Amino acid sequence: MVPYLTPVTSFCTRRIIARTSPWAILVPGNWRLQNHVASSRRTISSQFPVPKEPFTQGATLRGQSGRTYTIYEELAERRDPLLCVYRARYDPNLVIRSRHTVRTRTSAEGQSFVIKNMIPGEYEYQQDLQKSVASCPNLRTVVDGLPGPELFIYPFLETNFLQFSQKSLSVATRKGMLKSALAGLAALHEKNIAHNDIKPNNILLDYEKTGDTFSVTKVQISDLEDAVILPPRNYLRDGLCGNQLWRSPESWARATQGTPSDIFSFGIVLVANDSWRYILRRHISFFGEEDGFQGLLQWIDKENLFFGRLIELAGTFDAAEPRKPFATWHFVDVGFRDLVGKMTVLDPARRITAAQALEHSWFAESDDEGVF
Repeated sequence: MVPYLTPVTSFCTRRIIARTSPWAILVPGNWRLQNHVASSRRTISSQFPVPKEPFTQGATLRGQSGRTYTIYEELAERRDPLLCVYRARYDPNLVIRSRHTVRTRTSAEGQSFVIKNMIPGEYEYQQDLQKSVASCPNLRTVVDGLPGPELFIYPFLETNFLQFSQKSLSVATRKGMLKSALAGLAALHEKNIAHNDIKPNNILLDYEKTGDTFSVTKVQISDLEDAVILPPRNYLRDGLCGNQLWRSPESWARATQGTPSDIFSFGIVLVANDSWRYILRRHISFFGEEDGFQGLLQWIDKENLFFGRLIELAGTFDAAEPRKPFATWHFVDVGFRDLVGKMTVLDPARRITAAQALEHSWFAESDDEGVF
């Protein structure tokens, strides 16, 4: 165990803390769903009727702001429990009548929005968390909501980094997008918030195209629903956070996790949909210098199955099949290689922070087109 951090031994313990302490550490929502762990937070009732989910095309909803939204597309649906994502349009000409109001809204006309189910019981917690970082232009935060059915409403952005990066883009454009996303991550970490699901699909973009030229107008990190507030010297334990292609080694081991885990996820790109064994072996091959590897082991209990598994994987390299450290990839830009190397040190305590990464010389080189 890492001696200078305050351990929280289990998710159940954290749920008890959440009931009694203002410094609650909540388990990321997807883990709670997978393990059928209910939230301790109360559900808020709504005074306005809401159609039954899943919503059909043409259904209308009224947010807390008084705006009305018309559903015109279902983007995703998951059941047990029901979690849906919809695309909606604000209708300024739709009049909502209730016992209290008859009004028409005229702002935000023509805008598209995303409406998402929240993890049951998380509405207030997430509303407060996202409000604390809403001023950051590089984070997509909630702009409206429906407390009763626990729905959040977000601005709609056209694409994500995974899709957009397949286009023919200049190095400067790619660098600007990455720097903007990193600024969003730095804003989260400044507030002691761990995102827990950093991946290219969760970096959203708006852009304009003139001829064959793409101009990025907005970059935002999205999907804050799994984010948690981690007070200093506290961390997450036992959860398998994030996507398997972007997950940190300590998350694979269900060991101590925090903001450094986001940094690893931001720094590493894995192109194959491998099992944990092959992914972790690549982590060790590319980034596993001896001090970093030994440091990683300090974050994992010896009773944890992955403690022995990692040692076993490290032993699979020899003279016939040596490691291939990322630092020796001479075909990769030197500055970029240095930045990625500092973000992907296996020992979480030695990783560069998001704020430090923003100051790295690679972002200051001459082909910079700015930050979006």
